[in-house]
Amino acid sequence: MSVIQYSFKLPLVTAPSDHDVWIPIFHDWIRTKAIDDDVLVDVADYAHVQGGPGVLLVCHEGQYVIDRSRGQVGLAYHRRRGVAPDDAVEGAAVGLRRLVRAAKLLATDARVSGMEFDTTRLEVRVLDRLRVSNDEAGWGIVAEPLKQAIAAVWGGEVKLVRADVEARQPLTVHATMTARAVADLTA
Repeated sequence: MSVIQYSFKLPLVTAPSDHDVWIPIFHDWIRTKAIDDDVLVDVADYAHVQGGPGVLLVCHEGQYVIDRSRGQVGLAYHRRRGVAPDDAVEGAAVGLRRLVRAAKLLATDARVSGMEFDTTRLEVRVLDRLRVSNDEAGWGIVAEPLKQAIAAVWGGEVKLVRADVEARQPLTVHATMTARAVADLTA
């Protein structure tokens, strides 16, 4: 079974204090078609919601988010729909590669110079709760494909730990990897 509804979040070590900087960056991505493997639709600002999603770039298949939820600011990609590949590793890898491409775009944008990602950690949430429950059975479905997908992008050893979250929440995984420069990650 190939699961595609993943959320990947790459933490930010340093980020601009002004959340308004993200809005023109995301609008520029739409205008210049900086991301060509999805239809970029609109930008939404939820920065007024305490601990909420922040700023979203809404796309046909998913959302790019400057995410402030769960106590950590980071760049996230939430894949909601799309063609499910036959390979479970590829199902996980699509969203992860999209996150890395967006991180590379931000890393080279002068408007957020000094911004730094923590490439040693990654939060993964499995959004497809119909196919993947937040229990040992769900963990058994996604653990190995996730590990392989992350290892292919990071190019090294990956350690996965299933997070202890309420059973009604999406299955959540914390991955740790060897530090890499964003530019060295495989997208």
